[in-house]
Amino acid sequence: MNTPTRLLSLAALLASFGSAHAAERSFYLGLAYSNVSPDYATPELVAYPDGGISGIDTPSFVTGDAVEPIGSNGIKGLMGYRVFDWLALEVDYLRLDGDSAPLDLVCITQPCPDKVEAESSSYSFSALGLWPVGKFDVFARIGVSRWDSKISLRTPDGRRFWSEDVTGKDAKYGAGAQMHIDRVTARLEYEHLRFGGDAADTWSLGIAYTF
Repeated sequence: MNTPTRLLSLAALLASFGSAHAAERSFYLGLAYSNVSPDYATPELVAYPDGGISGIDTPSFVTGDAVEPIGSNGIKGLMGYRVFDWLALEVDYLRLDGDSAPLDLVCITQPCPDKVEAESSSYSFSALGLWPVGKFDVFARIGVSRWDSKISLRTPDGRRFWSEDVTGKDAKYGAGAQMHIDRVTARLEYEHLRFGGDAADTWSLGIAYTF
């Protein structure tokens, strides 16, 4: 093979590599269904002999047990950009469905709340480190989320007895795998989220489209 032919072959090889690499640099949008572990939203409501209760300004409570765990499901929307084969940047919004659990309290006055409800949502920014293996990617995630939680106590007739909105920022991390079929990507992922003093382990199954 003469020198010009070698140079042309090398140029073609570099061009094909550059095209394959550039194809990875793309935007994508996705939607996922998330299942949240049952230890989500478990505030410890501890009663005192004087009738007060930690975190709640009311004299109605005499004794009380910790709130039972609350599980939940949610929908996550995401948008990302794959910078390199091995790196993607991603923002997402997770909305968890409101869920409830029984509350075991003894009250001096009536009505007495018998149920606690929790609703949470979060906005997140993450970096994903990816390991491409053919049509599959294995990845690890690290990021930060800004969350908003609302905890409410309700009486047996459904009236809201007390509620509190809490917001904050926490780190989050996760890992998962995804498979590419043309422009469509199917993803299975685990994430560990924190909501201040509460924590949530989530499994999500989603789909994304690459532009």
